[in-house]
Amino acid sequence: MPLLATGPENAVMMPWNRDAERAMDEIVLSSRMKRLTRWLDENCQPDNLICRQFDGPPFGHAYVTIDPERQGELASFNFNRVHLCGREAGMEETGIAHWTNLFIRHGVKKFFVWLSPGPEMETVRRWLEAGGLARVPYVRYPTLLREGKAPAPFRTDLDVCEVTTEAIAAAREPLGEALWPGYVQSAGKDGFFHYMAFDGSRPVAIALLAIFEDIAYLLSASTAEADRKRGAQQALIAARLAHAERLGCAIAVSETLNILEHSLGNLQRAGFREVYEKEVYAWSG
Repeated sequence: MPLLATGPENAVMMPWNRDAERAMDEIVLSSRMKRLTRWLDENCQPDNLICRQFDGPPFGHAYVTIDPERQGELASFNFNRVHLCGREAGMEETGIAHWTNLFIRHGVKKFFVWLSPGPEMETVRRWLEAGGLARVPYVRYPTLLREGKAPAPFRTDLDVCEVTTEAIAAAREPLGEALWPGYVQSAGKDGFFHYMAFDGSRPVAIALLAIFEDIAYLLSASTAEADRKRGAQQALIAARLAHAERLGCAIAVSETLNILEHSLGNLQRAGFREVYEKEVYAWSG
C-alpha cells in the first residue's frame, strides 16, 4: 500500500483503492483514445467527412463527425457520431439538443454517441436518455490493452510482411471487399504501417498498425473468406506487435466487437485484455 507522508517523524498507511486507480487509468486511456480517433479520421476517412472539435460549455470536450452519405443502421457503419469521455470540460444537458439540431441541419436521420469512461458518467447517461437517445443493446464495444513485451504466439503456413503502396494497389482485385477503404486511404502516410499475409504471391489478409504518441494501435484486420482459419490474423498481430516494440511503444491497444468472437479471441490469445467498454447510444429522427 502507498505511504502518505505526514512529516519526517511519522507516516500513516493509507488503504490502496484498486478500483479507484483502475477507474483513473480507464479515464486517462479513454481521453487519449478520443484524440487517436480524431487523428485516424483525418488520415483514414474521405475528405468529405465533416469533423468538429468542441471545447467548453455546453458541449464539453466533444469530438463530432458528420457524413450524410454514411447513415448506416449499425453504429460501426454510421459516421455521424459524437465521441465523449464522460462529462468533460463543462458539458451541459443542453449540449445534446445542440448536437441533435446540428445533425438534423445536415440531413442526418440517425446518429450515435460513443461514450467512454470519464467524470460523472451516470449524469451523462441520464442526459442522453432524456435527450431521446437509447443505448444500443446486445452488442458490446470493448477497448483492449496489451502492456507486455513477450512475443505473441501464432501458427500459420502463410507469409507475413509489411507492404508498400504499390503492393496495396495491386491487391485490389485478389482481395476485393477484404481490402478495407481506411487501409487504402492511409497508405503512404506517416505513422501507418501496412501488413499483408500471402499464400505464395497471392494476398489473403490485411492488417494495419498506427503509431500515435506512444500508443501502438492495431486496426483494419480482414481476411478473404476462402482463406480464413489459416492463422493469418494471429500472425499479423504478432508482426505488428514486434514492429511496435522496435519503435519503443509503451502500450498496444485495439478495439473490436464482442460478437466478432474470432477477432476478440485472437487479440486475447496475443495477450490483450479488456480495459473498458464504450457505451453506444443511438438517436433516430
